[in-house]
Amino acid sequence: MGSREIKSPEGGIETPASLEERYSDTNPRKKLGFYFIESDDRRTAFGRGYTGGTTPVNIRGKPIADLSKTGGWFAAFFIFGNEMAERMAYFGLSVNMVAFMFYVMHRPFSSSSNAVNNFLGISQASSVLGGFLADAYLGRYWTIAIFTTIYLAGLTGITLCATMDTFKPNQDQCSQISLLLGNCEPAKSWQMLYLYSVLYLTGFGAAGIRPCVSSFGADQFDETSPDYKSHLDRFFNFFYLSVTIGAIIAFTAVVYIQMELGWGLAFGSLAIAMGISNFVFFLGTPLYRHRLPGGSPLTRVAQVLVAAYRKRKASFSSSELIGLYEVPGKHSAVKGSRKIDHTNDFRCLDKAALQLKEDGVDPSPWRLCTVTQVEEVKILLKLIPVPACTIMLSVVLTEYLTLSVQQAYTLNTHMGHLKLPVTCMPVFPGLSIFLILSLYYSTFVPLSRRITGHPHGASQLQRVGIGLAVSILSVAWAAIFESTASLA
Repeated sequence: MGSREIKSPEGGIETPASLEERYSDTNPRKKLGFYFIESDDRRTAFGRGYTGGTTPVNIRGKPIADLSKTGGWFAAFFIFGNEMAERMAYFGLSVNMVAFMFYVMHRPFSSSSNAVNNFLGISQASSVLGGFLADAYLGRYWTIAIFTTIYLAGLTGITLCATMDTFKPNQDQCSQISLLLGNCEPAKSWQMLYLYSVLYLTGFGAAGIRPCVSSFGADQFDETSPDYKSHLDRFFNFFYLSVTIGAIIAFTAVVYIQMELGWGLAFGSLAIAMGISNFVFFLGTPLYRHRLPGGSPLTRVAQVLVAAYRKRKASFSSSELIGLYEVPGKHSAVKGSRKIDHTNDFRCLDKAALQLKEDGVDPSPWRLCTVTQVEEVKILLKLIPVPACTIMLSVVLTEYLTLSVQQAYTLNTHMGHLKLPVTCMPVFPGLSIFLILSLYYSTFVPLSRRITGHPHGASQLQRVGIGLAVSILSVAWAAIFESTASLA
């Protein structure tokens, strides 16, 4: 294994004694002054090469000669429709399926809500699988293409269930009173099995859409452009606007179709919208920029943890120490992906990159990792608190979709001469998002910009914190309101 020394960030080669001194707990904030050892050996996991990275390629995996002919906003707009249709179907099923199971399949509200909650849970949990497949094997484009087809198949199956009498129990002599008393003929076991199968198939289809669409859209912008950050910020604003528009359409237009034209056309409209979005998504294929899969990220994380544990007793002042391991050139072990500078955070993980004489000329990736690989794990650990803080928020939002519909059946939904459909109750959070966003950009940003000096009024992390604080206050208010109402 040929190797060469990279000059230390502090200049010159340091002795093990000086390395130990710089790394000691008595001087915890100083930058670690190790010199790096570059290796010509690009080691692989499980014998397969890392083929992914941040270099844009076309659908055939070849580098794009002229980036100006691909990507950008034009390509991104082909992707917005897919997410809008997915959220339209997701929210449309969330609120309408409870009513469909109660009125058509003659199931009690409790079991109907549980079934829909299971659908929501599958949609969220399976996203982990979709993200893993996209990063490790399929790439984002093909993951979206496969799972959006599965999603469409599930919606088609639900439409057939709502349209064909074969999949529904007998609706004759089932009045409103009989329905409320539970005297209507219940759905047969095989009918519910079919409905559950296509419903959960639809939820599984979200596995490849939800974790990949936003990332695939962001891939369409050039990272080397000076306007990259502003384009990315604007892209995600438009992206979540499309999510909100899809939700509002589901809570209004789809509900109206259900009331006026029936369940079959209501669910059919969701399938049609998903079919159109799939067609538009595939239509934009020649314009997309792709990122090749870079191997299993879980494997890379596991390698760092295992290597750090195996070398937990290794000393930074050991005479066996050669340096911190890294591959040569500008790119990391993931071909086309840039290296990450070393940091002093989570120093215990640095031992995974300690190259010792005993490692030999061809060390296992489970014993010696690159500095970039270690830094990737550090970044992941730093990000964990952000999604951890939103777990309970996700629980509240999920419960709201079903509980609001169930509660609305016991309320007077008249507003003057207008009677609001029960299943359109969740539209109010979507409308409040539009109101809050308009107030945010017209009032909050200009005022906070004067105080903080930040161009957006507050950083992204601060905005997340503000949103969580507001959600806590809103849930506390709901709890107080419910407690007061139950005592009245």
